[in-house]
Amino acid sequence: MVRNLIVTGLVALAGAMAVPALRAADSKEDAAERRARREAEMLKKYDANHDGKLEPDEKAVRKADRAKAKAEREAKKHERAEREAEEESK
Repeated sequence: MVRNLIVTGLVALAGAMAVPALRAADSKEDAAERRARREAEMLKKYDANHDGKLEPDEKAVRKADRAKAKAEREAKKHERAEREAEEESK
């Protein structure tokens, strides 16, 4: 009886430890799929000559777009902080 209980507990423990490992493997595959999808979208958007790679001028356009998006996020963050500060002071 005690032996069966110990074996059952060990099997349950092994199963519980296996689940995170399996989920991590799935997460890596999902991450790889997302990365490939983002790269394909990036090429579609910025590869002006459609040669399958980004030339220096195409990379410059991508960099400028990223900088613009970052500036917009920062401005929005700043506006939100100001609005919250105004609401707190009321």
